[in-house]
Amino acid sequence: MSEYGCKVCRILDEYGMDRYEEELLEQWQADPPQRKGYRQLAEWFNTLMLRREMDRAGLSTLGDEAESKYERLRSDETIAEEVATELANAGVPIDRLRKDFVSYGVIRTHLKECLDSDVELASGEWEQDAIEIARNHADSKMSEAVQSLTNKGQLTAGGDVAVSVTAELECENCHARVPAERAIRRGYVCRCNE
Repeated sequence: MSEYGCKVCRILDEYGMDRYEEELLEQWQADPPQRKGYRQLAEWFNTLMLRREMDRAGLSTLGDEAESKYERLRSDETIAEEVATELANAGVPIDRLRKDFVSYGVIRTHLKECLDSDVELASGEWEQDAIEIARNHADSKMSEAVQSLTNKGQLTAGGDVAVSVTAELECENCHARVPAERAIRRGYVCRCNE
């Protein structure tokens, strides 16, 4: 694909980020505990673009400042607009940057079609990856909703609110319910058929 048939190829060139393509591939093809999925890679890539533009504008990117700003750009609309205005006022081309943020599908297309790469998943790995992606997505959406309710004053707590999503599996015969992670780890939901 390329000569900008791919959004990632264009961004790598226009933002002068060619050297990060190898790192993108390495993170995708790493061994399971370190391997990043498409969604995580999209977040990493978008944060990297934001960090580069913040650096160019002379803003601090120490610690997790770019990650924090990126998360807030994706949160409640009011917070996102406040952060966007703050960045724009500091000289970050935020409108262009937001248009250039990539989705996980764009990352997947770039890795598979432009780089002609793939990941060999051991038996059982793709299922674990799918469960992890679903859990992360649910966690992200719930966190956004809880933050919005908190901002609107419809939900209060003494401190920050942490969201934890747990998937459960249930046997339709005996109705035993078990957290999915435990069931997968031990290899069964229940033993009612023994």
